[in-house]
This record gives sequence, structure tokens and C-alpha cells, in this order.
Amino acid sequence: MGYPYEGVLKAMQRQGQNMEQVLDYLIVRARLCERGFDAGAVEECLEMCQCSEEKALEFLQLASRFGEMGFERDAIKEVLRLHSNDRDKALEELMTRAATS
Repeated sequence: MGYPYEGVLKAMQRQGQNMEQVLDYLIVRARLCERGFDAGAVEECLEMCQCSEEKALEFLQLASRFGEMGFERDAIKEVLRLHSNDRDKALEELMTRAATS
């Protein structure tokens, strides 16, 4: 199907031997990377979001916006997970943390 060998191996390590799940992972990863997101961030996000393209896209978009605002990457990931991608709650928490630092 044109996927690099290393990418397929990595997908199999993350998704197991079920070829349908491996292909789903590869397809979603490719679509998110085509949207301009960093491959490493996409892979990490897909693992956190159980390969849900919708949740991963929302997470990546919010993380990008918050990063542009100057918040730390690790803090962004933490609050987005904590608040299940709720933009307002995550931003409020990031602002509170920044104010207390």
C-alpha cells in the first residue's frame, strides 16, 4: 500500500497484529501529517486518543494554538488530557498555572 517498512513496524508495535487496526492507524497518521502536524506529535497523540482521528485532530489543533500563546508543551498535553480536550477549561488551567509561576 506504499507505507514505509519502518512505519508499518511502528504501527504494529502500537496496534498489535490486527491488520485492520494497523491500517486504520497508518491512514489516520498519514491524514494528520498531511494537515501539517509533526509526525512525532501525531504518533504520541494517536496513542493517547486510542487512534481516534477526531479526538487526535482536536487535541493537535488545541495544542498548536496554546503553543502559539507561549504555553509549555508538557503543560499543554497535561491539561488537555486532564480536561478531555475542553478548550475553555484547559486554557483556564494554563492561565492559572502561569499566574502562579
